[in-house]
Amino acid sequence: MSDFDYVKMLEIPVSSTDVVYKPVRKKKDVKKKLIEKVNENVKTDKVKDKKLKKEKTKNLIKLNKKENKKVKKVSEEVQNTVEVKHAGFDIVSVQVVAVFVLIVGIILTNIFWEDSGINNLMRSVFKQEQTLSNQSYLDFNASLPSKTNQVVLTDGVMTVSSGSVYSPCDGIIESITQTDGKYVVTIKHSEAFSTVVNGLEHVYSSVNEKVYSNLPMGYSSGATSVCMYDGDSILTSYVLSENQIVWLG
Repeated sequence: MSDFDYVKMLEIPVSSTDVVYKPVRKKKDVKKKLIEKVNENVKTDKVKDKKLKKEKTKNLIKLNKKENKKVKKVSEEVQNTVEVKHAGFDIVSVQVVAVFVLIVGIILTNIFWEDSGINNLMRSVFKQEQTLSNQSYLDFNASLPSKTNQVVLTDGVMTVSSGSVYSPCDGIIESITQTDGKYVVTIKHSEAFSTVVNGLEHVYSSVNEKVYSNLPMGYSSGATSVCMYDGDSILTSYVLSENQIVWLG
């Protein structure tokens, strides 16, 4: 007999109640939970740091590449500029040397080969148009054909003992001939007035070049004769006074 039946038989009032048993939930350890949370945050921060580091590294690499390209470009430009300047300097140097060699060649040629092709060419290029006036010999202020040595006048012929010889007046060399190793030079002062210098050992100018009364036009170690002409007639109506020639009319 069960207890319930026994109570019922004794007529003891009984009430029934349903009892529900709920399992007791165990509370997690707070410390453990906190540690786990901290660990998770740490892991998250580490992941973020790695991502930031990777991004920074990538940005630095890109920046370095850009800077390297700029530096390389500037370096190439500087190098090209230096090469251009160096090339320009080399060209100028070559031109200067070439001009110097040409000038030296012309000078040497002029000294040792008076009638060379290059001398004739230079004369034709640089020769100025020489024009003669219609002046009479009386319009010229003539001077002695020597500035240092004795000049003797005989019947219109002036004789210079030796040394440098000058033209009595400014003029243009019309002709140069040579006889027995001595030069004969004809100088035109105007259309009618001229001078003939005979006996020079050296002539400093060439045909069609201008000579001046204050610059020597030739040299001789011996006697040199100087005659002045009006047309084809030798001039005799003059005298020598100090360093001047005085016309008598």
